[in-house]
Amino acid sequence: MSETWKQWEGREIDGKFPLQSYLGGSDHSAVFLTVLRGSDGEQRKAAIKLIPRNAGAENQLSRWQSLRELSHPNLLGIYEAGRCKLDGTKLLYAVEEFAEENLSQILPERALTAEEAGGMLPPVLGALDYVHGKGWVHGRIQPSNVFAVGDAVKLSSDSLASVNDKGAGAKLASDYDPPETAGGKFLAASDVWDLGITLVEVLTQHPPVWNRAASNAPTLPPLAEPFREISRQCLQVDAEKRCSVADIGQLLRGEKPNPSTEKAAKPVVVPPRVGQGKPAPTKISKKWSVLVALAGALAIAFVVIPKPKPANPANGMQQQVPSVGPGGNAMSPESVATSAMTAPAGGDSNAEASNAVHPNGVVRRVLPDVSAGGRRSIHGKIVVRVKVTVDAAGNVEKAKVESGRASSYFKRSAMEAARDWKFSPEASGDPNGRLWKIQFGFTRAGTDASAEPLQR
Repeated sequence: MSETWKQWEGREIDGKFPLQSYLGGSDHSAVFLTVLRGSDGEQRKAAIKLIPRNAGAENQLSRWQSLRELSHPNLLGIYEAGRCKLDGTKLLYAVEEFAEENLSQILPERALTAEEAGGMLPPVLGALDYVHGKGWVHGRIQPSNVFAVGDAVKLSSDSLASVNDKGAGAKLASDYDPPETAGGKFLAASDVWDLGITLVEVLTQHPPVWNRAASNAPTLPPLAEPFREISRQCLQVDAEKRCSVADIGQLLRGEKPNPSTEKAAKPVVVPPRVGQGKPAPTKISKKWSVLVALAGALAIAFVVIPKPKPANPANGMQQQVPSVGPGGNAMSPESVATSAMTAPAGGDSNAEASNAVHPNGVVRRVLPDVSAGGRRSIHGKIVVRVKVTVDAAGNVEKAKVESGRASSYFKRSAMEAARDWKFSPEASGDPNGRLWKIQFGFTRAGTDASAEPLQR
């Protein structure tokens, strides 16, 4: 199925939901960008999830239709759900609130700070408090299901299942699964376990080490308080010994949960900033919000960034940098000029340069610097195209992402690399500058790059 999904771009579901672009998926599901059309004709972005209509599909459809009734500011909404068929394949679909970024796209770049984690938890707890109070369990709390929409943090909702639903535990195996799911059970306390795993991962970029065959709790890495205590109480092997959502809120406020207190739904209050006495803002830290919010992604995609002129050495000539190919081998000027450059994973070659004038006009190529964690997050190939304006001396003056369905991390990496490219000077010059399109292709195996001139 994974190869079939993308072929359906441009098709339409139910005569009203166009599959505008493939956002991602697996053998078992796919997500496309679509639009919702209001009664006034206004359109807004939405995401549409497709899954095969196989055994148990009717129960899933019934759940999705019931979930349309849920409404919470920290829960992604489900607008519509139904059946459809594409090329003879029977499918179910759910149209959901659109969010461009999630936490799993940020973690390859860096972990959250303690302050940011303290800002992330309250909205997640608020959503869980609401969900559990309505008789549902989430079932898939993990970084990929924690989204940023504007300045709001929201949980996905399409995986929710009723606590009374015997199929609630029938989900794909995951490293986040608590011990009780081995027996087909999934409880409200199971969400608490998942949240504990997620908390450790967002603070360290790695989930805790746990031997599932053993009866011991996961081994926790060094964590600042109160996060270590929260994680410890969330990750109790015995589900009955885990803290509740309300307990986590108390620990965040620096309070000790009362063991005699009934583990019922309680309001979640935003905790004080870690290490400070004054309250934290009601929104998540601006630093994280800029990375994951849709507005931040769009700003990166369309802003025009001026590039400072490179400093010249004392002799007035541009410094020569040897051309380096994959594996560190020297490349001839001709090979640099006429072939797309590729760097292997784990050893990105950041620059190739020569002052020679090459047939295609490229003098220096720079590859994006991608972390090992960023490589692991790639499925298939991520293509980012950057349009640059080049001055008469061959330097990049302006750059902006032209296209590419990538996270802000890969867009930003491509933008920064493109700004350091250099092209052969043009004798006649152009007062408006020359335009080039630079294309970067990111895969788990490495990164390739190519460039072509554009007409104004």
